[in-house]
Amino acid sequence: MSARSAWVGAVLGLLVGAALGGIILATRADSPWLRPAGEEAGNVATQATPRVANAVDSLAADGETPAAGETLQRERSNAIVLATRQVAPAVVSINVIQQQSVRNPSIEFYENLGLIPHRDYYRNVASMGSGLIVTEDGLIVTNQHVVEGALQIIVTLSDGSQYQAVLLDAVDRHDLAVLKIEARGLPVARLADEDDLVIGEWAIAIGSPYGYLLADTQPTVTVGVISALNRDIKMQQDARAYLGMIQTDAAINPGNSGGPLVNTAGEVVGINTFIFSGSGGSVGIGFAVPAARVARVIEEIKLYGRYREASMGLQLVKLAPRYFRNPEGVDLVGALVYGVQPGSPAWKAGLRPYDILREVAGVKLADLDTAYRLFYDSNVGDVVPFLAERNGTPWTGEILLEEAP
Repeated sequence: MSARSAWVGAVLGLLVGAALGGIILATRADSPWLRPAGEEAGNVATQATPRVANAVDSLAADGETPAAGETLQRERSNAIVLATRQVAPAVVSINVIQQQSVRNPSIEFYENLGLIPHRDYYRNVASMGSGLIVTEDGLIVTNQHVVEGALQIIVTLSDGSQYQAVLLDAVDRHDLAVLKIEARGLPVARLADEDDLVIGEWAIAIGSPYGYLLADTQPTVTVGVISALNRDIKMQQDARAYLGMIQTDAAINPGNSGGPLVNTAGEVVGINTFIFSGSGGSVGIGFAVPAARVARVIEEIKLYGRYREASMGLQLVKLAPRYFRNPEGVDLVGALVYGVQPGSPAWKAGLRPYDILREVAGVKLADLDTAYRLFYDSNVGDVVPFLAERNGTPWTGEILLEEAP
């Protein structure tokens, strides 16, 4: 190859390299050839990618980008976290010394033979539950079965402080109890104003399962959904009936009874009461007393010092064809009045045995549970309208509920 050809090849190589370098430089985001007219290159970079620029500026300060940190914080502080922060300080642990009756078969054998006099034997046992502060001066709501037969009630707040509580009243009908501790300025949880729950919405159960066994006074939080509404359950062991209950799959374990069930707005929608379980632990079927019922019980005790249980003096049985002489084509929507206590509210309203109740408060009585549920949540002084039938003739009336004797 001649010297002239070598020189020409070198020049062409330099020109090609320069061209490729120019193309690469021109395609970079910070290239001066790409900036808008009249702007400095540094300003364009800042305005085109402000988050990147801010991240680079703060990288040396805290080691992470604010944008990423703020996004993560927002994701962690979701509605469940915020609702828990509102209610958890008002959740308390309740430790109770109860007196329980005990049986001794060997002693009972001699008692039944008349060899020794009959006596009642008792023992003291410890139990636990949860509660909810509802007034800043120390009113606490819990379940009646948590404090039943209590000789001593100790309430432990989430900050670890302890108080001896006084039982103001216990309502067996609704399995609710209201306690009082001598304190001021306590954190308070807000009961939901209306029963506007939706099946499938988030539900947060807060309480103190297993009490001091966890060696921590902070309440435990579990999350699920509202599984069902208006559940009616009849308990076989104590013949207690629970009507209109909230069902949830949020885990409720021993010690959770009396704690709140909360929605994502931070409102207490119910008081956790019992579970269905073969093992004693949660299997995802728990029940809570609705907040509206809880509020009525609290208000009654605040006003009168006790819960005034409403009475109508009425016994109902399921309507069946056998109660009719001519059962062909009879309307079985309703309840048969089986008995009426003389002088009771139902008696004063004109109801008599063998009348048929067709509607109560505008609701048709499709079954007996519907009738009892309508009276179940009524209070002393409530006026309950009804539609009845006597000897085939419909008539209307009103029952003014009075306090049970």
